Amino acid sequence: MGNLKNTTDAKLTYLIKTGVKEAFQELFERYAPRIYQFSLSYLKNEQDAEELVQDVFLKIWEKHETLDKSKNIKAFIFKVAVNTIYDFIRRKNIESVYNDFAGANFESQPDSTWHQVIFDEMLDNLDVLVQQMPTERQKIFRLSREDGLTNDEIASKLNLSKRTVENQLYRAIAFLKKHFRTDSLFALLFLYLWCG
Repeated sequence: MGNLKNTTDAKLTYLIKTGVKEAFQELFERYAPRIYQFSLSYLKNEQDAEELVQDVFLKIWEKHETLDKSKNIKAFIFKVAVNTIYDFIRRKNIESVYNDFAGANFESQPDSTWHQVIFDEMLDNLDVLVQQMPTERQKIFRLSREDGLTNDEIASKLNLSKRTVENQLYRAIAFLKKHFRTDSLFALLFLYLWCG
């Protein structure tokens, strides 16, 4: 299959849907660390966080044939992660995190449509913040996080040094982490997926 590191999320989604395990492995390597860091920040237990990550990606693989390559894979990971975290904390009886879910009215609306609405709303909020960035920084962030380009590819495309791209991405992510409302578990998970 070759190296899939520079493959876009959309292409990975297509390959995973057709059952290419190497593509799924690349998706895991790309997003598992973000889910892990997010889970650890809430669960405060490395073993629990590792178990949760395994659960999330096992469920994604179980549903790989139903993936829609025209949709954002991050949205799908978000939905699966939210469900898995909810089941996990209920099973482990982690009260502090459970209250966060309950406060978000999760129990009365556990359907995927609701998750999509939440995700899309956060995407809109993110877009508003990205538009406030200087033009070059905005372009670099979108090429990185929306188009899935590597820093080297962005540097080449925009005729910039790799160092400039890295600095601009660092500033973009710092800005988003400072201004994006992370007052709920959902917002925090979203931010980890986009900026982790």
